[in-house]
Amino acid sequence: MKFIKRAFWFGLGLALVACGGGGDDPAPTQVVPVPTPVIPASPPSGLYVGYYQEDQATNPEDPVPGAFSLNLPSGDGSFSGSMFFTYVGCQTSNVGLVSGTKAGSSLSGNWSGTVDGTAQSGTYMGTYDPTALVYSGTYANAGGKQFRDLSPCIQYTIAPKGSWEMFAIESHSPATFNAAVNGRTILWGAVPGAAITLVYVLDPQIATSSGNPVVWQTVITTGVTTSVPSTMILQAGRQYIAAVGVLDASYRRLAFTSQRFTVP
Repeated sequence: MKFIKRAFWFGLGLALVACGGGGDDPAPTQVVPVPTPVIPASPPSGLYVGYYQEDQATNPEDPVPGAFSLNLPSGDGSFSGSMFFTYVGCQTSNVGLVSGTKAGSSLSGNWSGTVDGTAQSGTYMGTYDPTALVYSGTYANAGGKQFRDLSPCIQYTIAPKGSWEMFAIESHSPATFNAAVNGRTILWGAVPGAAITLVYVLDPQIATSSGNPVVWQTVITTGVTTSVPSTMILQAGRQYIAAVGVLDASYRRLAFTSQRFTVP
């Protein structure tokens, strides 16, 4: 009988331990599932518009901004674009054609063209910022700093280098900054600290193919409106893009936006 009792109590003890009822044993550790790693999306593609800004430190005489556009692939691969250097009607149409490669979030390539009769070329590079939703970088001019005297038309200095930024079509930076088009007049919101404003009109069909897509551009120092001159041809029924970039007195970007419009 003693053997049976001992066997009974021994078996009961094993059952209590197996059921977790044998005293102050800790509760089973909860298994936390490991989250699946988030694979970053490919940097955005399509037509991007923005501006280049000549470097103020190396070209304090007249560091102007100008129109810049890129047509980017959905993944890694080659792309094209343009930089526009014409500001007044007596100049010829000056465009730097851009070619390059997109690799992940990085862009790099070359640009070349003729600026008022002189051959110009250089390199550029940049990256995509997923927080700001902006491509930005720098460019260089292989010819260095150059003074051009085209009197009585214009006198200006070509900078040896500069910076650039690119935005998706119809984006707003900041979100409250907007532009509108009424006929041939472009209007935008006032920006505190504004000192220089770049305004241009671009043909998206040309921008996504080849050639110079910029119909017209200007740089103004005051006001929140300007008009495309009547000498610039805008085809009825055709869609265009108006872009506005506002900078402060130190040539730092304060705002940028673009707006699609169709000529009545």
